[in-house]
Amino acid sequence: MPDLITAAILGARGYVGVELIQLLDSHPHINLKAVFSRSYAGQQVQQVVKGFSNAEITYQSGDFNTLSSMSLDVLFLALPDGIAKQHDSLWQKMSKNTVIIDLSADYRFDDSWVYGQPETYAEQIKQARLIANPGCYATGIQMGLRPLLPYLQCPEQEVPTAFGVSGYSGAGTSPSDKNNAERLADNILAYKPTGHTHEKEVSHVLGHAVRFMPHVAAHFRGIHLTLSGKLNVPLSAGELKELFNHFYQDMPLIKVQQNPAEIQQVENKHELIIGGFGCSTTEPGHFVLNVALDNLLKGAATQAIQNMNLACAKTHGTQLLTGINHE
Repeated sequence: MPDLITAAILGARGYVGVELIQLLDSHPHINLKAVFSRSYAGQQVQQVVKGFSNAEITYQSGDFNTLSSMSLDVLFLALPDGIAKQHDSLWQKMSKNTVIIDLSADYRFDDSWVYGQPETYAEQIKQARLIANPGCYATGIQMGLRPLLPYLQCPEQEVPTAFGVSGYSGAGTSPSDKNNAERLADNILAYKPTGHTHEKEVSHVLGHAVRFMPHVAAHFRGIHLTLSGKLNVPLSAGELKELFNHFYQDMPLIKVQQNPAEIQQVENKHELIIGGFGCSTTEPGHFVLNVALDNLLKGAATQAIQNMNLACAKTHGTQLLTGINHE
């Protein structure tokens, strides 16, 4: 049996960091060697992460430069946007045997890093050392549009739109209106109506412009997206669903259903659900569908584990869904 994968997490304070710790703790091929967080430095991980199995591991606040001496197989960067990029030279000079998976937005547009959407970039990820994990909203939008790429109207005629609502965990742990329980109670907040990072990310990845309108609501976790656009061929709702069924038939974490997807279906789960297919009878080609996913899991930590499994497949025998308990 291959040796365990030696892993560390840098920046494990936030909601995604906790999810990542829990997934790595239950993964059958992982030795979680170190967890870094200046906010929790000195505390046992067990005191912060419910159910964590190793009483010996404490949060470290150490110098980033010590990472290169740890002989790591995988390093997860769960840092706020902008921090990883400041240490670019460090990631470049670390051992060629260390896979680095960045969960921030810092490298999603960098061609020297492989874009880590595991269902659609698996072969590239298997050969990669530097992997940029996709954004949460961006994951939902691109999976909702990717089967339609050959059929979308050209952007000069029609640009698909995405109306998104996220739970407030998507705003992180730093206090703001977007995670203020009193402000969000019985409320919904619109923000960044144009030029959102995930709008740029999806347009870049798909090679097709999209428009994205994000909102945050009072629930803690989960994203719901309604996508709308124009096809260059008229399809019925049933034909649209069959197109998606065929496209995602070999991707166990992408579920297709006729009924609208709901946040309650994906909360604390690894699956992304696409449903609610509708096609206009009065405007040929006009389609609507929706997507739901857990922003902390399939939108972040679950994909990071999938990326690790793909990148370590040759050396440690992992499969795409090793350690991921899905339905």
